[in-house]
Amino acid sequence: MRDKGKGKQKGRILRFLSSMKFGMILLALLALYSTLGTLLPQGNLPGFYKENYSETIVRFIEVFQLDDVYHSIYFIMLTILLSMNLFFCSIRRLPSAIRQFRRSEKFEPDLLKKKTMEMKTAPSKEPAMLLTKLGFKKTEQMIFEEKKIWYGARRRAGYFGSFIVHLGLLMVIVAFAAGKILGYETYVRGIPGDELFMEDTEYHLDLRDFDIQYRSDYSIHQYISTVDYKNKDGEILESGEISVNDPMRVKGYKVYQSGTGWMINIIVDKENEEIRRERFYQSGILFLEEENLAIEFRNFYPDFLLSDGKIYTRTPFLNNPRYLFTLYENGESVYMNVASMGETVTYKGISFQAFEPRLYTVLQVVKDPGAIFAGIGGAMMLLGLLLTFYYVPQQILLEEQEKEWVLYGDTPKSREAFRLHLEEKLEEHKTEGGKS
Repeated sequence: MRDKGKGKQKGRILRFLSSMKFGMILLALLALYSTLGTLLPQGNLPGFYKENYSETIVRFIEVFQLDDVYHSIYFIMLTILLSMNLFFCSIRRLPSAIRQFRRSEKFEPDLLKKKTMEMKTAPSKEPAMLLTKLGFKKTEQMIFEEKKIWYGARRRAGYFGSFIVHLGLLMVIVAFAAGKILGYETYVRGIPGDELFMEDTEYHLDLRDFDIQYRSDYSIHQYISTVDYKNKDGEILESGEISVNDPMRVKGYKVYQSGTGWMINIIVDKENEEIRRERFYQSGILFLEEENLAIEFRNFYPDFLLSDGKIYTRTPFLNNPRYLFTLYENGESVYMNVASMGETVTYKGISFQAFEPRLYTVLQVVKDPGAIFAGIGGAMMLLGLLLTFYYVPQQILLEEQEKEWVLYGDTPKSREAFRLHLEEKLEEHKTEGGKS
């Protein structure tokens, strides 16, 4: 008795693990976890998160490995569990689909006993031709209970719609996970003349030019980066322009135009002696550890305008450039202001100046080994949905009687629509004089 109880319990657990309910729970958790990975910057050092987030959020990031979502144990386990769920869910559906497919090929007495969608029609000299007019090209004639009957079935592939949808979804999820775990993704940024090295590869990009095309109202029409794609020997493998929605494809890699921003050169002095000179990118932070200071480049205004206490830029062009900065001491904000190019800002013996503002480009480099399989999976899902909702299996039965013949039909979905279709076709047949 105990063994039987344990067997039933195991059976219930297995049914739940392969159920659609459990699959939806896993899919929701995977979607939520992946969303957190898009909201939080990935792959930064621990100090970055400590400086930008509260202690509670940092702890949350550490526990759930949200600094590297797509390589975390949580993402891998959720993907494995969801893949297993979809696999077993698909396997469970397949035998039923095969049985329905095979059964519908031949006449089943149950169809005559159910008498669904019963309709009267005039006797036909050529019953098979009548069924053809109703949309059933393959028919079978037989004698059942001393009566002649004609049976037909169509759209039988529709029984496999649900199975194909689940199989396609499984392929998409596995391909997506494989792309994130085994694929490559990095961002590079720079100004014309820079060599942009793709980390952990033998390739780099020579940025020859970067241009922004504006509309008449100064809204951005297009970003365009002109690059040479080179290998480690400096050989040019590809040259051309990269713009939004028009990436460069080389050696399995795709280079996308991702964004832009402003860069300035900054010089930091301490007691009239230069201690730092480097590029300063918009939204970046320059740390001066020995002085317990940090400078944040918050925003840039190429054509500065102050109106009603609010800061604007008249145009996107360098007519009156200024930048907004914030100073931090021991992690606390102590001073914020707007400075012009070349203007000296001093705080407790530390002074800095900014020069030469320039637009920089941001390029995203991606290699996704699962992309083609994700495309195949998506196509399978579309095919499965079409079979499920627009290729619904239908059966028809014509029974010979003395004065009026009787037509029966059956379908697992949209029976009323099927009935209306048959009635319309029968009316056309009647209008034509009932001749086949």
